[in-house]
Amino acid sequence: MPLLELGRELAAAPPVPFWLSCATLALLAAGTFLKGFRRLRRARHLEDTPTSRIRSAAQGYVELRGYARLLPGPDIVSPLSGARCTWWRYRIEQRRTEHDSGRHRSEWEVIEQASSEELFLLADDSGECIVDPHRARAWPSLSRRWQGSSPRPARIPARTPWLTSGDYRYSEQLIGVGDPLYAHGWFRTQSAAQHYDEAADVRDLLRAWKADRRELLRRFDANGDGEIDLAEWEQARHAARQQVRAEHLEQSLHPELHVLAVPPDGRDFILSTLEEHVLARRLRMQGLALLALGLAAGGALSGLLGLRGA
Repeated sequence: MPLLELGRELAAAPPVPFWLSCATLALLAAGTFLKGFRRLRRARHLEDTPTSRIRSAAQGYVELRGYARLLPGPDIVSPLSGARCTWWRYRIEQRRTEHDSGRHRSEWEVIEQASSEELFLLADDSGECIVDPHRARAWPSLSRRWQGSSPRPARIPARTPWLTSGDYRYSEQLIGVGDPLYAHGWFRTQSAAQHYDEAADVRDLLRAWKADRRELLRRFDANGDGEIDLAEWEQARHAARQQVRAEHLEQSLHPELHVLAVPPDGRDFILSTLEEHVLARRLRMQGLALLALGLAAGGALSGLLGLRGA
């Protein structure tokens, strides 16, 4: 058997390559076991965490379900394809070909990649929550890969093509506007009830006005003598006080803001368009596959040590 023959060759090898092979197998076994258990633990955690409604969610680590929405303002678009979305991730790779003794070897090298950190909304029937996707693990609704002949794609396929060619490979994942969204993250509410220091805010505003003397004179130099006298300065103070009070009133009328972001305690921050049971099953299958790979690597290490000692 080829594997048995390879094992015998490694067992009979000099000490340096033999122990290097053993160390590689040991690291592979330990690393895959650790990743496998993490996948299984993550799947179990997803299934055990109850879903909260945005309006009544507790402060801290929560599970939310809803739909992805855009905040008021400019649209979010993918830099690679220009597609309108709420979240994007892309990667551009270039084929590198090496020639060695008449043999050709090609490999893909990443030349550009990025993921979105723009805020968007998660909405359910009880309210809305701002999502800050920084450092999120995302399972998006759209994932496509294609090839081309330029560093930037000249043509964006409507769907993932079966057969493409070119020295550049493009990958893009998107969460679309209106997509169902399942999320685990750190939930916090920024209350509209705030403490204001009117005197300090008035002083800051007057200081800003004094920095622009021409505008200050235009607004408050009533007699046109190029100076702000005591009466005119009192008018400026009155105007500043009125502006500060109006700003405080506007801020107090704003509703509470709910924000979902990366947990500060190291727990998973997950954004997924997959249903909970689908994502949990996928994680569990990945975990079991990694455990099997770790067992295989551990078995190979044990067999290699046995052959060396025989």
